[in-house]
Amino acid sequence: MPETIAPVKKKQRLEILDIIRGFAILGIIVANIQSWSGYKFLPFDELSTLPYHDYNDTLRYLFNFFIDTKFYTLFSMLFGIGFYLQFHKFRDEQGPFMKTYRRRLGFLLLFGALHGLIWSGDILFLYAAVGFVFVLFRNMSHKRLLLFAIFFYYVWLFYDIIFVLFFPEYMHYETHAYKQYPDMTPEQIVDIMRDGSIIEVWRQNLHNLYWRYYDFIPSGRITKILAIFIFGYWLMSIDYFKRYADSIKLFLFYFITGVLFTYIALEIGGSMAKWSHSMSDITYKSLMVTGQIMLAMSYVNLLTILYKRTFLAPVIDLFAPVGRMSFTNYLMHTLLGIVIFYHFAGALWGTMGIYQVTLLALAIYAFQVIFSIIWLKYFAFGPLEWGWRCLTYKKLFPLRRKAR
Repeated sequence: MPETIAPVKKKQRLEILDIIRGFAILGIIVANIQSWSGYKFLPFDELSTLPYHDYNDTLRYLFNFFIDTKFYTLFSMLFGIGFYLQFHKFRDEQGPFMKTYRRRLGFLLLFGALHGLIWSGDILFLYAAVGFVFVLFRNMSHKRLLLFAIFFYYVWLFYDIIFVLFFPEYMHYETHAYKQYPDMTPEQIVDIMRDGSIIEVWRQNLHNLYWRYYDFIPSGRITKILAIFIFGYWLMSIDYFKRYADSIKLFLFYFITGVLFTYIALEIGGSMAKWSHSMSDITYKSLMVTGQIMLAMSYVNLLTILYKRTFLAPVIDLFAPVGRMSFTNYLMHTLLGIVIFYHFAGALWGTMGIYQVTLLALAIYAFQVIFSIIWLKYFAFGPLEWGWRCLTYKKLFPLRRKAR
């Protein structure tokens, strides 16, 4: 490996990207804490007995509207953006660079596999696997990049239409919880998560992991992730963050369009994770994914506008330290989720409504802001970022900052 292949230096980073990444981490914990806490798995009848149930219904609607799928979209865009920054630094040395980058993806694949054994909601394994395909698009023109992004973002709807036309009853079952599997009742899951041994809870996680990857098919998650990676790469190729990201007109277009599509979709009703059984389901999914990308882009522009054009820049900048340590903070979520909620630790599983777990998620994120600021005061990288970097470049980088 030539000595010229090295990580992107801090001065080459765009501060707004770390801010968006930190903001994405906030949305991700707000979304994922519903799984660790057991809220998604509790039967609807039991949910109605939780504190602040009326607020829970309202917050659940707002969650579906503004949070669900929008923040993994931001995170996925940043994956494509990050690759662009690294690749174009060494575009004239593609052979050595791609060897290094594929090694980086290989370690991410390993981290994701290990993380998935602990918690079924892992996204790292899918990112790494799709990343190996994504890098094949690196030398395409702007126009072809955008066309492929659009194609992969919607292509999965075509096979969903086939199931509507020829297999309308496939995997059609009644649900009694927000998250339910066809081979288990919510009550069975609740019994294991509340009273099962560590081994039984671990086996339940593997069961959940299997169905999570199965759900990637009817939800189109695999090709959508690929599409968003390509889209993020395209955004950088047109210099979006320097030319368009602080446009108020674009923000209004994204936000109004995203709200409109999402509102109509939620009025129709449906599920992204289940096979479609009617054209109404197809319409729901089509509108929902369009609203998803539009709202995600509105967040990109809104953050940029607030950071560049308003007195709130110091507040918005608080997202940046969390973003620079996103790998560490993302995996910290899982550790804290297990410690707080699982019955062999904090034992709060299934006791809190969405209102309470959302407040808890905000408290955890506030801790991560403080932790990240303090850590980066003394260290150059987050602990897991440092380890991943050392493995990728086969070099032991100094962790501590140099004394000034």
